[in-house]
Amino acid sequence: MNKNSDSVISEEEVDKIAEGEMLDEARDVASSLELTLQQVRTGSLDGKTAVDRLVQNSSNLRFKAKSVNIPGLAAITHRLDEYLGGLNDLEAQNITDLQTYSDRILALLDGEAMPAETIAEVVRSMPHKSTFNVEDIEITNTEVLLVIPQKTAGKVVARELEACGYRVTSLTEPLEAITMALETRPDLIITSMVMPRLGGADLACALKAMPSTRRIHVAVLTSLSSDDPAMLALPMNVGVIRRGKTFGDDLADVLQKFNIT
Repeated sequence: MNKNSDSVISEEEVDKIAEGEMLDEARDVASSLELTLQQVRTGSLDGKTAVDRLVQNSSNLRFKAKSVNIPGLAAITHRLDEYLGGLNDLEAQNITDLQTYSDRILALLDGEAMPAETIAEVVRSMPHKSTFNVEDIEITNTEVLLVIPQKTAGKVVARELEACGYRVTSLTEPLEAITMALETRPDLIITSMVMPRLGGADLACALKAMPSTRRIHVAVLTSLSSDDPAMLALPMNVGVIRRGKTFGDDLADVLQKFNIT
């Protein structure tokens, strides 16, 4: 009887074992990312093939990052995912940028602690994707977080913002946006009003209610009328961007209202 009870593993120990296994798997994937970069440098792997491998590794890392308790890791792997999303080949600057991601991810997985007060600064300093020629626009350090479930609509809004030189991070899940906001402290969050599970008004209320995020500017993207009950539930000082013909003007008004340049 005692022998059997001694062999029972507690729920806490099971969770610890599972997280350890997930960490080991994440390290393996991160090491594969590092190996791919080395192969490109030595010429044993072409850039286009390397991008395909890196995209797969990045996607795996992002999934595993959600299962381990490492502050900042999920936000950094999300940024890596987005950075790779616009690449078809690798140039010298891309390799340098991707090495920065690889070094930071491996350091976190190996136990390097990132103080809570520096997470946003570190995440925001990571290389960011650019869909425009840097000679055509002036890139700013202004961070905008988009929370739009419809990917096509999200790309349209992102492109408008990137054309203004803003650094854009896109999410489709409103619940994930809360964690991302805490870890990146964006200058502006633009969220759809109508979303599954958690609507834009709910997300705006949650962000404005928490001391750690209440100073982040929030705007909603909507086609609802001003007297719609959901619109009336919005907190004070939340911007409104209408879908359709006035989109560009509304976006400009919101940026001016919050003094985002």
